[in-house]
Amino acid sequence: MASVPSTTSDRSSPTAVRETDPRAVEEITRKAGARAEAFARTPLFKKVAALAEVRARLRARGHELASLGARAKGIAQRPGGFGEELLAGPVIIQRYVRLLGESLEQIRERGAPLIAEDRVRRLPSGEVSVQVMPHGVADRMLFMPYQVDVRLGREVDAADVRASQASFYREVAPRGAVSAVLGAGNVASIPALDVLHECFVMGRSCVLKMSPVNAYLGPAFEHIFQPISALGGLAIVYGGAEAGKALLGSPHVDHVHLTGAIETHDAIVWGPPGPERAERQRSGKPVLQKTITSELGNVSPVVVTPGHYSEQELSDVAEGIAGMLFNNASFNCNAAKLLVLPTHLAEPITSRLERLFTEQPARDAYYPGAAARFHELVAHPGDGRVWSAPAAEGQLPWTLLTGLSPDSDAESFQLEPFCPFLSVVELDEPDAPAFLDRAVRFLNEKVWGTLNAMLYFPSSAEGDPTLEAALSRAVDDLRYGTVAVNYWPAIGYGTGTPPWGGHPSATLQNAQSGIGFVHNALMLEQIRKVVLRGPLRSFPKQFYFPTHRHQEALARALFDFESTGKVLPLLRTGVHGVRG
Repeated sequence: MASVPSTTSDRSSPTAVRETDPRAVEEITRKAGARAEAFARTPLFKKVAALAEVRARLRARGHELASLGARAKGIAQRPGGFGEELLAGPVIIQRYVRLLGESLEQIRERGAPLIAEDRVRRLPSGEVSVQVMPHGVADRMLFMPYQVDVRLGREVDAADVRASQASFYREVAPRGAVSAVLGAGNVASIPALDVLHECFVMGRSCVLKMSPVNAYLGPAFEHIFQPISALGGLAIVYGGAEAGKALLGSPHVDHVHLTGAIETHDAIVWGPPGPERAERQRSGKPVLQKTITSELGNVSPVVVTPGHYSEQELSDVAEGIAGMLFNNASFNCNAAKLLVLPTHLAEPITSRLERLFTEQPARDAYYPGAAARFHELVAHPGDGRVWSAPAAEGQLPWTLLTGLSPDSDAESFQLEPFCPFLSVVELDEPDAPAFLDRAVRFLNEKVWGTLNAMLYFPSSAEGDPTLEAALSRAVDDLRYGTVAVNYWPAIGYGTGTPPWGGHPSATLQNAQSGIGFVHNALMLEQIRKVVLRGPLRSFPKQFYFPTHRHQEALARALFDFESTGKVLPLLRTGVHGVRG
């Protein structure tokens, strides 16, 4: 493994936040329970007003949130570091706040969030598809290369889609409920969006336990979301296992939403590992006597379809894969973790990745347990070969594990590499339909997780009936909650309009990437899958490409637009996107 001399990190320790005493947690949940019914029955105009005030407060403190994250992760002084945190946190939160406010206004006016009639259709597979993006005029400019559709179950009648939207708001006298939200520590927008979804889509009051990893965001969150707290919709607590135990054990908590690890989920639902847990799982008798939803990570695959790719297209594919790995030091559940390549494209793509990995400075291993996970994977490569770019002490190198096949017994097929580690599997199958069938079977049967998958599809294949049919079959058959063609599935996470979650085949006994969907600003029901598609080559350059030179300027302009809705920052966003 290559290494370079140690350099001084610019990562700073944020001001410590005092842990909440477990007895105080119990009192906080009691108060939340006492106010839950009133929050559930709060008139819509008051909820809309609260979201408008949240938007104003976030506008004032969004840059502060991004700066806190950038300093804690050691990227405050790096080019693009502030912009990365602004996009991943305040921009995403602000967009979702805006979308929820619009949806609630539409519920007041017409009974459900607006979906145009021509956006709903029945597919040849029998599923109903609802186009949710672009959503509105601004989306057509910001997201013009691609389209996002939500697929609903075959039992859904297309005429009933609107009638089933926003089911909570169809209740005449909701009783109210309290949701314990166990916040993620890697991205600022995750706990914020989880809370907003619980409060305004599901109608529950929330007690958010901040992760110890990013508890430094808590005081700013308390101020930003105070209008929701004033309605009885939110309280925030801090701490580790003891605070979590008190929160989940409270009789005033009705529901749990977790973003975290599968090991945490199983410990909460089934108890500590051992024979007693195994028996409880076998008999279907969980220790948790509350409902639970979750998002639990993924070994996120990227499949490159065989075909003719120009040199520029190959470079775009490599840049996209690298950008998905580099973002947030790869501490993302939707970061590229497993690459499935046709043999004839393995060298052209991996050689480009090695160059990009070498050019990209390594990042601090800020997330607890990342170094141990990385070294475990590197120490057990199976029949693969490990290649690493340079890294300094305290950092983890961008790493490739190449030479794998679907028959390999690689640990990284089942153990999520929550670190900068990308496995590469080769399939010696030049026929695109046969390749896709084998790749889908491999991912569904041998790779852990059901959250998101991505397929690259060459421009030369677009419009070919045989190849398009093979692609459609692959999208249909992949057991993932989001399947994206030519674009990072994180776009589905970050835009807020589509639902985000694991495939609905998950169960409590085998939760995979989690149970249930979040975000879902249009409040759809009976969700099966989200599909995102656009052309391989698009203009402007994708924001997550490592060579994008104006990401911070783009992020600042987009945050201004989401905060104000004004035309000028929208135009500035477009200009910075075009300049790339």
